[in-house]
Amino acid sequence: MPSGNAAIKDAILPNVLKNLVSKRRMVKGQMKAEKDPVKYQQLNIRQTALKLTANSMYGCLGFSSSRFFAQAIAALITRTGRETLLKTKDIAEEKLNFSVIYGDTDSIMINTGTTHVNQAIEMGKKLKQEVNVLYKCLEIEIDGLFKSMLLLKKKKYAALIIENAGTKDEKITTELKGLDMVRRDWCPLSKQVGNFVLTEILSGKQREDVVLSLNEYLSGIGNKMKEGTIMLKDYIITKQLTRNPGEYSDPKSLPHVQVALRLKS
Repeated sequence: MPSGNAAIKDAILPNVLKNLVSKRRMVKGQMKAEKDPVKYQQLNIRQTALKLTANSMYGCLGFSSSRFFAQAIAALITRTGRETLLKTKDIAEEKLNFSVIYGDTDSIMINTGTTHVNQAIEMGKKLKQEVNVLYKCLEIEIDGLFKSMLLLKKKKYAALIIENAGTKDEKITTELKGLDMVRRDWCPLSKQVGNFVLTEILSGKQREDVVLSLNEYLSGIGNKMKEGTIMLKDYIITKQLTRNPGEYSDPKSLPHVQVALRLKS
């Protein structure tokens, strides 16, 4: 038995997690300085893999057939995450008077109310400093800076992200999360129309100009559909069956199952 004064070492899982998080932080640091787009993508794949591996530890603890199964610890992780997120929200709103517009498993989004990139970054740094001082083994980071955003509901949004803000390599990219248009069960025409609509909404144009543009575009698409000038391939939906067509409980509500049943008959 260790004496009362002996240092208590971390257990296996905390050490593994600490190592994964440390490596991911190092890789993300390398990404900030990487100019080669190919190497940047390789680093991004690596940091994503490290993140997923670290996150899988929670699944190991919560899965009853896992050798590391510990339901109490899994529940503790969930509760701690929720409490930390709510605490962060309170700091942002009550102490810093920021406007929190969205919160998810491990992040919150702030409406900075400014179009100046440097001001937005400073607000993020201020929140980061206020939150991180409260924790020893946890810290938040500024994960992204959005130029504009369309927030539909939880885990569903579209946004323009400012990458490499304030540098000569600054650029704008689009991020889509959870939107149906990124799924494979939409035909190419639907995706094309959806992308155009999103681009216009996020463009920063005056509302009246956006409405006029969308009205003109959608009217044009409607006319082309009536005239039959849109290629048939643009209407095709590609979706895989996950079981035999006859095994679906409600095949009438699933068009791709209906097609499979007709082809089989």
